[in-house]
Amino acid sequence: MIERAGHEQDISTKEELASAQDVMLALVRTSKGLRIYLPNNPMLITFSEDLSEKMAQHLACFGQFRLDVSPFALGYKGRDIYENDDPKESIACRLHADGIRALLFKHGMETRELMTLLGIIGFERPSSDDDIVTQLWERNLPHVSYLLEEDFLEVHLEEETSGTGSQQESISLIYRALAEKQPPQPKMIPKNLLMLTAEEVKWLRKARQAESRRNALDDVINILSAILAGVKDPDIFRDFVGIMSNLTVNVFLAGEIGHALRLVRFMDQLLKLGSMGPDQRQLVSEALAGVLTEATLRVLQEALDSGESVSHEELKELLHIFGLPSLGAICELLGRVEKLKMRKVIIEALVELGKDNPGVFAPFLTDPRWYLVRNVVLVLSLLDTPLALEMIVGLISHKEARIRREVLGFLERSADVKAKNYIVKYLRDESSALRIKALQVLAREKITFALKPIVALAGAEDFNGKDFAEKKAVYEALGELGSQEMIPMFRDMLLKKRWFQQSVTKESATLAVAGLMKMQNKAALSLLEEAHGQRSAVEVKGVLEQAISALTAAKGRTAG
Repeated sequence: MIERAGHEQDISTKEELASAQDVMLALVRTSKGLRIYLPNNPMLITFSEDLSEKMAQHLACFGQFRLDVSPFALGYKGRDIYENDDPKESIACRLHADGIRALLFKHGMETRELMTLLGIIGFERPSSDDDIVTQLWERNLPHVSYLLEEDFLEVHLEEETSGTGSQQESISLIYRALAEKQPPQPKMIPKNLLMLTAEEVKWLRKARQAESRRNALDDVINILSAILAGVKDPDIFRDFVGIMSNLTVNVFLAGEIGHALRLVRFMDQLLKLGSMGPDQRQLVSEALAGVLTEATLRVLQEALDSGESVSHEELKELLHIFGLPSLGAICELLGRVEKLKMRKVIIEALVELGKDNPGVFAPFLTDPRWYLVRNVVLVLSLLDTPLALEMIVGLISHKEARIRREVLGFLERSADVKAKNYIVKYLRDESSALRIKALQVLAREKITFALKPIVALAGAEDFNGKDFAEKKAVYEALGELGSQEMIPMFRDMLLKKRWFQQSVTKESATLAVAGLMKMQNKAALSLLEEAHGQRSAVEVKGVLEQAISALTAAKGRTAG
């Protein structure tokens, strides 16, 4: 009978140990899964559900699941069920290093608690993180208890005092203490140990504020700057110039334009040092020239258009530092930036860079992007030198009308007399709007040599097919420039009768009147009055009456 009871007990112990091993395997597998998979990964969810199920079965059958913690092993009732000698991988090593000597899992354990526990003990933690004991106390897991090394010492002390010496009784006493143990409370430091003077508190507060404002990137820049300013070895200097160049590009790409400007400014200061040798100066120049890449230009353009991180003064300084070696990138930036004020700053910088040699902009005048060419024309027009004029007029026949319009605007604004001569070429432009604009400018500026080509324009075979607005602009220019010379032409248009046409048309009369109105002299008024007396068509007489009234009023104002 006694042998049978002992045999049944052995079977029960083996079943419990096998169950404990299954739970331990599930714990390890789930711990590794936490490192590999995201929380919503189906595989990790499967691992956690299997662990929870095995833990619940074990607790239901055997009451509790307790682990004895050794440096590299976890034991269950005197048998090791987990071993790992790698300190970085061993769960036992982490628990033991933080002073934990036993773990107890109680009935009612939930999946959430298990995953939280494994999140604490299953990863090697940086030295700056809280230890496992602190984290377990903060999370307050209701179905997990632990025994620290100091708890074992207290129990051994109780044993020595009570005089009971059975090892089994000692172990039972330890686990009973573990089951009854409450989570440790943080120890309060007596206030008298933290008393500071008012001055110390003030200093500490300022030091803390200063520390909170520190930027790691500032420290890196300071270190790099100090090294480059003092290093003498050519190879080391080359290496650190490369580091600073890469850092500048990366800072740009991160949108830290202020820090990028600081790095660029420092490299510019290096170039101005008298102690810099030619080879060193070449390395720094190449580093600067390599900062404005396609990627950094895109970031800079976005920053300029947002208007938040770069001031006008900072942008101007940045462009001046990059200078002529980065002219192509700066022109590219001008073509991309949409914010008008920022574009104006870029144009001003380009004018400064090209004032001594406008020829540096020549390659960009053949660029296929019309908006880039237009912006370069604007820069050249502000330079307003003979060479700039020569470069601009080469675009009068450009295929893009928007560029031709920009060129015409420059010719109109230019104080150079030669510039006005080129406007005559626009009389044959493909665009009616540009032809009209050219006629208006020629008339206003009194470019008398343009009279002959304008007369030829009015007598051309295709003239009648043009829009009325362009015809009117032609006759207004003739009246403005020709004065008395145009009277016979206007007389013919107003008075001469043609075969199969008893009187002049309203359009012909209106065009002649437009020219006479620009003359604003006695001869023009006399011709209008004469025509009014001879014409019988109501529409034509109405046009003549309005013109006579307007000229009479203008003459009266002049006399007054």
